[in-house]
Amino acid sequence: MRSDFREQAALHERIYVAGVTLDEIKECFSKGREIHGRWISGPHAEQWRWLFDVYNDFRSRPETMERIVDDVEFNRAHGCDRGLDEVQYRSLMQARELTAPDGKHTRPRTRGQISRER
Repeated sequence: MRSDFREQAALHERIYVAGVTLDEIKECFSKGREIHGRWISGPHAEQWRWLFDVYNDFRSRPETMERIVDDVEFNRAHGCDRGLDEVQYRSLMQARELTAPDGKHTRPRTRGQISRER
């Protein structure tokens, strides 16, 4: 599942590369639909759907998802899984990794200075 999802995410990103042709875009969509179709109708459809949703959440709301990761990691360090099984946790981490700029997540740990103009 992880390998297929990584490939599907790469296909999605490829359509936004400068100079990509319409035929290449069609090929990416076709391969992406094929991968998605295998998993969404298979025995692990629920786990695939969860990974797909978390990935989209990271793409649309990265700051919120980073706060969720912080909460999950804090709770796991204190012996509480907060309802996430190991597959969901790994999916959360994979989605985070796949959406990170340059493949690296750098989370600011301090707040920036607040500027107040009068």
